Amino acid sequence: MSVLQNDKGQGIDDLKNYLVVNQNIMPAIERGSGAEVVAEDGRSYIDLEAGPGVSSVGHSHPAIVAAIRDQLERIVHIPGRYHSRRTLELARDICDYAGNGLKRVFFANSGAESTDGAVKIALKHAVNRGRKGFGIIALQHGFHGRTSLPLALTGIAKQKRGMGPYGTFPGVTHVPAPYCYRCPLKLNPSSCGLKCAEEVETALHTSVVGEAAMMIAEPVLGVGGAIVPPAGYWPKVEEILKRYDVTLIHDEVFTGFGRTGKPFAFHHFGTKPAIVTFAKAIGGGVPLGGFIATEELGTAFEPADHFTTYGAKNMLGMASGSAVMEVLRKENLAERAKEAGTQFMEGLRALQSKFPILGDVRGLGLMIGMEIVSDDKRTPAPKLAKALEGEALKNGVLISTTGVYGNTLRVTPPLVISAEQVDQALDRIGRALATVSQSPAAA
Repeated sequence: MSVLQNDKGQGIDDLKNYLVVNQNIMPAIERGSGAEVVAEDGRSYIDLEAGPGVSSVGHSHPAIVAAIRDQLERIVHIPGRYHSRRTLELARDICDYAGNGLKRVFFANSGAESTDGAVKIALKHAVNRGRKGFGIIALQHGFHGRTSLPLALTGIAKQKRGMGPYGTFPGVTHVPAPYCYRCPLKLNPSSCGLKCAEEVETALHTSVVGEAAMMIAEPVLGVGGAIVPPAGYWPKVEEILKRYDVTLIHDEVFTGFGRTGKPFAFHHFGTKPAIVTFAKAIGGGVPLGGFIATEELGTAFEPADHFTTYGAKNMLGMASGSAVMEVLRKENLAERAKEAGTQFMEGLRALQSKFPILGDVRGLGLMIGMEIVSDDKRTPAPKLAKALEGEALKNGVLISTTGVYGNTLRVTPPLVISAEQVDQALDRIGRALATVSQSPAAA
């Protein structure tokens, strides 16, 4: 029987019709190893998406496979309210990895659920302190998930179109993002004095309903287009939040566990968030997420305030997560992400000098964005970006298009990607840029 057919003789094109309409595309991936995947037709691709961000330690890492196999023979799910040593040890390891006074973990199933739990415990903490309001500050261009509360926090309008009241939540205020390539305040980033950070304080006086309970934001914006803030942005925002006694939550669902060249992205900026959300990479491909909190925030809940059926009870996730932590340390993947990221950035900037449609190259570690434009006025070119994504696929590279304007290609490969694979990917992207730059749409 062909691998492209099931036992009823149906091909992939027929089987696709059994899914609710979504953004998935061909090819159909069958297996993977490290930073490469293989489709059912046998063709291999360099994976610059990794899930996105899920397969940070590489596809089918032997340590992950072995840990899951071993756990399958023991127990898959811990019943009800009972502890497991594996869960407790993973919580300890994550806290040690994060440092900065983060010492309490809640395990969940996904990034969206992690966001939901983090906001919930921050609101309970606000109640415990007698706050006179429950305002939540989030960033334009930010992304926090696709369920109702996380979608309300998301600052990307196209994620909410056609959803009616779904994705709304009382008290949420969005402030301008530190998007220097397209400054929302129309200022010169080299001399603006971090006015975008000051907008947080302005919002506290003008837009936030009652007292603000928290601010939640990605330290580096992922789905919003791999937007890296200037070095002084987060320290300035943190200083403002401290003056007004507002809890800082960093969403590190995408940026966590070595992707940016440090354990978590907030380590680059010297901030001390009270809560950090995580998911994606920690599960090694198995659904797993959660949040880490300080002692004060992590003890805000009463025993029955929050729970999930899986999360801490998902022993395959715990086993895989434990193996991920071990691989991160043994293979020094944060440092590898830093080195590979530098190689990628240098290569992409060399391409930028040859191809004007590559308007901006930005990134931190292996969280990199390539913004595609149609002219020297930086006009977003989403059709060109999609064409470039398609050409890269033809050349054997998986890469995704993202950003508020749909014109940013995001480079987030497994952290195990080799220097040779980076060079190969750059060569293939260069060929794709050459083809797309000659198209009528680029004229």
